[in-house]
Amino acid sequence: MDTIAAIATPLGTGAVGIIRLSGEDALEIAARVFSPYKLNSLKDAVPYMMYLGRLDCGGVKDRALAVFFRAPASYTGEDMVELHCHGGAALLGHVLNGLLSLGARIADRGEFTRRAFLNGKMDLSDAEGVIDMINGESAAAVNAGYRLATGGTSAAVRALTAPLLDVIAHMEAALDYPEEMEEESRLAAKPVIDALIEKTRALLLTCRRGSIVKNGITAAIVGETNVGKSSLLNALAGRERAIVTEIAGTTRDSIEESVEWRGVTLRFIDTAGIRESADPVESLGIRRSRNIASSSDIVLLVSDGSRPNNAKKSELLKNIDEKTPVIEVVNKSDIMPKKKSSGFSISAKTGENIDALKDKIVETVLGENIDASGELITSLRHKEALERALTSLISAKENFDAVPAECTLLDLRAAYSAFGEITGDTADEKIIDTIFAKFCLGK
Repeated sequence: MDTIAAIATPLGTGAVGIIRLSGEDALEIAARVFSPYKLNSLKDAVPYMMYLGRLDCGGVKDRALAVFFRAPASYTGEDMVELHCHGGAALLGHVLNGLLSLGARIADRGEFTRRAFLNGKMDLSDAEGVIDMINGESAAAVNAGYRLATGGTSAAVRALTAPLLDVIAHMEAALDYPEEMEEESRLAAKPVIDALIEKTRALLLTCRRGSIVKNGITAAIVGETNVGKSSLLNALAGRERAIVTEIAGTTRDSIEESVEWRGVTLRFIDTAGIRESADPVESLGIRRSRNIASSSDIVLLVSDGSRPNNAKKSELLKNIDEKTPVIEVVNKSDIMPKKKSSGFSISAKTGENIDALKDKIVETVLGENIDASGELITSLRHKEALERALTSLISAKENFDAVPAECTLLDLRAAYSAFGEITGDTADEKIIDTIFAKFCLGK
């Protein structure tokens, strides 16, 4: 396989910039531009040890570091070299061009990780975990990506495919020896199929939680005008994000702000105050408020504790799914009457109970335990594959005694194929291309 090269760090000014090479000529090409101070040649380098030396690429020189990874114990499974230069777009560009002039070619998006997949260094789901770790916006998202990248999902899926493959093999063998094996194989298959259905359903139950851990919790801030919704957004964000005035209807469009809390990304959306309005712009904002609230993970229904509510709760929560959790937030606790409030009292002005409100949001949506180290399905692709596998397994179970073994085998093979799309065992080239197209250059 040819030798590829790419800049592995973001372009821009920085202390260090890294260029990767992978392929059978990686060491040969790198040795022509990098000379270690204490070795005759980089070809004499001990693998996995970093060397200080002189880098010379077409007139551009640098004092740099280099490390050689010998196949197959490397990220891609091939010989790899990393050159650690001083950061800077011009310098890195010159070095990369120098490597290309010596026989390397520029790597495609995700080609290093694709080679790792093709060389058996990781499953397809492991590669998706790498993407999730790179793109993770919170500690929980990164941890979930790490779990995926280090084989957590692959192990869970292979625990399903191994017994399924055994059932398929025994039933196929029984087709050749129906008198001796058919009844035995069918009796043995039933409890296995039942167990696979139960375990697949259990994995699918983690999808919503996995999606929230990966993408964060979207919390819509809704309520009447002038109850302090924008002030609450500012308090939750810890900065002046929204304009706050005493004029009702100031917020006419949604304003979004994200913060990380207890390792989870919280996306707060301040919406236009809900009321009857003849202003077409404000009316449009109110309709948008309702749409945002209906698609959020949780709704913060804000009221002003210092004055009576005019709008009915049912009107404020119109079009919101009854399954969507709602936290009734009573603002202005610093000036409201002493009588006990029926909602969650806070003061956006003083910051009272703001952190407690964040805690309540996380606990309401995810529960008290937000550990992302367990089995979580965070990928929509994995969810859809599991759903197809489950449908096939249920079909095999429901028709088990009513159809020939050949028909049952069709369902079981379909389930195996769906499971295999997750790990890459049965994924076609189109699926693989789509996944690696999401990667950045150099990864």
